[in-house]
Formats: sequence, C-alpha cells, structure tokens
Amino acid sequence: MEETLNWGIIGGARIAQEEFLPALHKSEKGEIRAIASKTRSADEYQDIPFFYSSYEELLEDRSIDVVYIALPNALHAEWALKAMEKGKHVLLEKPAGVSVQEVTDMKKAAEKNQVVVMEAFMHQFHKQHDVVKKLLQTNKLGEWKYFKAQFSFQLTNQKNIRLNKQLGGGALYDIGCYGIHTMNQLLEWKPKKVTTRGRLHDEVDVLSTSIFEDEKGRFAEILASFDLPPVNQYEIICEKGSILLEHAYRPDASANGCGKITVKNQAGTIISAADIKDDAYVNEIEHIQASIRDNKALKYTMADSEDVNLLVECSYRSLKEQQTVNITF
Repeated sequence: MEETLNWGIIGGARIAQEEFLPALHKSEKGEIRAIASKTRSADEYQDIPFFYSSYEELLEDRSIDVVYIALPNALHAEWALKAMEKGKHVLLEKPAGVSVQEVTDMKKAAEKNQVVVMEAFMHQFHKQHDVVKKLLQTNKLGEWKYFKAQFSFQLTNQKNIRLNKQLGGGALYDIGCYGIHTMNQLLEWKPKKVTTRGRLHDEVDVLSTSIFEDEKGRFAEILASFDLPPVNQYEIICEKGSILLEHAYRPDASANGCGKITVKNQAGTIISAADIKDDAYVNEIEHIQASIRDNKALKYTMADSEDVNLLVECSYRSLKEQQTVNITF
C-alpha cells in the first residue's frame, strides 16, 4: 500500500485535539480527513476537510481508512465495533473496554473484518521504556522483586466525565491502567492475585491502590488518584539496585519535555541518570500505520489488551468486594 492513509476522529475529547492531531500532522503517511463530534462545532475544526455531527456519518465516509476513537470509556467498544463493521481500521483510546468481554469482542471483529485494531497506550512507544527493558535484560541489577507505579493529578471539575459512572469513569480506568499495563507488558508479568482498596465519590473511584502478587513472592503496587498532586512515574526494585522512571506516562508534560531514568546500585548510590526525549504520539501513529500499510506485526495486540483489561477488571472486583481476588489468565 503506497497511498496516504486518511484518518477520521470520533469524539471531541481534548486528547484528540491537543495530542493526536498535532502528532498526525507530523506523519508523512497519514492525514486527517474528518472529525465527528456531538459536543463541538465545525467552527472549531476549520483546518479539517470534513466535520460530521454524527458518528454514523463519518463511518459512512468511504474515503476514511482509519478511525481514532476518543470517546468516554463506556462507548469505546460500541463505536470500535461499528467502525470495524464498515471496514475501518481502529486506534482506540485506553481502556479499550470496560470489560474483558468487550475487548474479546473487538479482537474477534478485527479478525472477521480483516482490519487492524489497537488500544492506544501511547506511552509504550516512547523509547525510555525500551531503555528500561534493555537494562533489565542485562540482569546487572538481578531479578526484579517489587514494582510500584503512581499516576495522579487533582481533578477539580466535578462534572468531568472521569467522575461519571455510566460513562466508565474512575481513576483506575483512566490512569491506574497505565501502571498495570507497564507491570504486565514491560515486566511480562502475570500475577496470581490482587487486593485493591480505595476511596469512592458517587460510586466512582477517585483513589485506588492495588497490590498484585505472584507465587514467587514478588509484588506490584499501583496507585491511581484524582485528588493527589501530579505524579506519573514507576520504580522497579531489583535484587542489586533499582530503576526509577520519572514522567513515565506523560514525559511531554514535564518541565523539559523528557522522561528521566535514574539507576541506583544496592547501596542506593546513583550509578546513572539520563533525560530521554521522544514523541510517543507520533511513534504510535507510525506504528499502527506500518501495520495497516505493510502488514507489520503490532507491538501491542488485542490479546495483550485482554490481559491488561483482565487485570483492571480483577482490581475493580477486589475493590467492590473488599477482598483479595485470584487472577486466572
């Protein structure tokens, strides 16, 4: 496939306008064709060729090859499935669904309609995580023993959709999933049980802490919060030292636009530190376009999404039932 891929956007979320569109404009192999929004007007998108006030109209546009879905969590699966039924490839904001079954349905739909679908955990396409993974693979720090991730910010707008239960709101869905994704994908870890506790506001979790463990006695701690100061980082504690990655999930929002990796030895002495700059959003777009155009394998498949969403689902079940939940992959 040689031609440029035409993109359509479903949803007027901030991430679409402020992050996805600027990244797409940097791509030489993709361009924006249309956007559909029920909450915004055509006047806000004068640089986009076509504006649709209904999602269905955009999906009927035969010129669109790929759809980026930036809707509330509870609507992800519905519109991804409809897009695939129209033969569109799909880049879908995380979390892909609000249940494992939704993710499985999307995986099957992609196979049936012979299209590419990927959950948009953009952070994994920033090269800082490759640096961390390669360091772990050298085994210089020994086996990892404890992983902890924190993603938090202070959400002051009480009408924000992140606090709407019917739309799939919740800190764990919105930002806790990042740490769970890292735990599962970067560490390639499948824990055996999880215990989650948290604080609710109108039945929506505004803070949660999940403790995962396996049969080897390794643990992972995932903190997600809408009412703590802004932090997004993870730390991997190993037998002979540790790796701290600051600005792990939003390096673009840091003071210098970089992530920061700090490596310490067993005595706690810093043995290396580096700022790493990259454009995860552009890399993500180029990655899925390469899969569509050149049939290159995805780094992150819907089978991987099933695993991550299973871990999120089990965490929510533990929070609801107030007890430890066993995990079966």
